Amino acid sequence: MNINRKYIETIISANNDNSLAIFVGAGISKSSETKTLKLPTWKDLIDGLKDDLNTPNETDYLKIAQLYHLAFGEFTYYMKLKKFFPDNIPPSKIHKQIFEINPHVVITTNWDNILEKAIEENAYIYDLVSSDTDLVKSTLQNKLIKMHGDFKNHNLVFKEDDYIKYQFNFPLIENYIKSIISTHTVLFLGYSYSDIDLKQIVKWVQNHALGVRPPMYLVTYERDSNQIKYLENHGITTIIIDHIGEAINADPYLDNRSKKMHTFLSTIKQNNKEDILNDLAQIEKFI
Repeated sequence: MNINRKYIETIISANNDNSLAIFVGAGISKSSETKTLKLPTWKDLIDGLKDDLNTPNETDYLKIAQLYHLAFGEFTYYMKLKKFFPDNIPPSKIHKQIFEINPHVVITTNWDNILEKAIEENAYIYDLVSSDTDLVKSTLQNKLIKMHGDFKNHNLVFKEDDYIKYQFNFPLIENYIKSIISTHTVLFLGYSYSDIDLKQIVKWVQNHALGVRPPMYLVTYERDSNQIKYLENHGITTIIIDHIGEAINADPYLDNRSKKMHTFLSTIKQNNKEDILNDLAQIEKFI
């Protein structure tokens, strides 16, 4: 059996058992880009701050954000970051697919509001949690967790102090995510796995679960042996989708990477077991 196929079947089984958690990174937000609407990378944000700071030789991203906050204050800092994220960014087919899969929980480090717009526009049944207060008030079983806050709650995690104080500013959310990673099959989408908070949480679970926990998978588009080994050290298995994209009819407006993600997610959201196996067989022709 193809290895990727076995991983996909494990993910489908977890979803059927209501024990699938999907982590959504900035790479998924990129699927909403158009010719006139572009979303920033972390480097784009930092370069924007550096332009005002006049610190061309500083390379520590968290320190640069901290320096900007100290130099210009809270209001200017937030307004600067908000300019990079317009409110009218439409959800892509990828965002809708994620909720059509209906995972128990969706967790993101993104600040944009694309995922919640997908929920609102399609009447998906998910509670939005962007703060510990939101988590206490949450009543729905399915949740969208914005673990790095959002502009509405004015609690973004970006500068150095935010990372250092994360466990004090988001204690309930941090413990909730630890619980989810300990008990759910986890699927990382659109991640390079560079976030410090996420690494600390995953490592904590890895050290305390003693190997007895459901698997974690990270989807990537290219094979990188060093990155695969690095992720293995964090207990994460890599799923490579470099040769898929046309096995299932994808949205023609998506870029090539998003088409591959569309194809991958299509195999997971199928409800009919026979259809799933047929789709997997088609995909294997491209792997």
